[in-house]
Amino acid sequence: MRTEIVSVLVGTSWRQVAQLLLTHHISGAPVITSEGRVIGVVSEKDVFRAIYPSYQEWYEGPHAFTDFLALEEAARVAPDKPVEEFMSTRLVSVEPTTPVLQVGALMVATGIHRVPVIERGKLVGMVGRRDIFRAILRVHFALEESNGTKTTTGAHERTG
Repeated sequence: MRTEIVSVLVGTSWRQVAQLLLTHHISGAPVITSEGRVIGVVSEKDVFRAIYPSYQEWYEGPHAFTDFLALEEAARVAPDKPVEEFMSTRLVSVEPTTPVLQVGALMVATGIHRVPVIERGKLVGMVGRRDIFRAILRVHFALEESNGTKTTTGAHERTG
């Protein structure tokens, strides 16, 4: 779990969200109210969805992805959209005591990449797929990262 959390306040524009993701080298962040309550998560995928047609639009007319004038218009108006128009509101959260394997199972079952960790209604951390991957390998398979070297059963391989 990462406890240094970069979050997005409701009302933040598409442009500001995109800049935040770029600046902090992150792929997503929780969206919070002014009271600090988590109401969603915004990801790089959500930022792209604000520009491109939705799945429903594609099914109704596959030409939507080749209508470049419409795509240009969507890209022109996207920077001013507030985060609540394009964030994911399907919120899956866990508590700090939730077992690692359970968090991993939630991620796989729901297709999400990051999960807010909430304790007594307050955001206390974020867990990403990479965090789960590393924790499972460390705890259940005794694999550790060490100076660019990965350890496998009985062998050391240089990764870089």
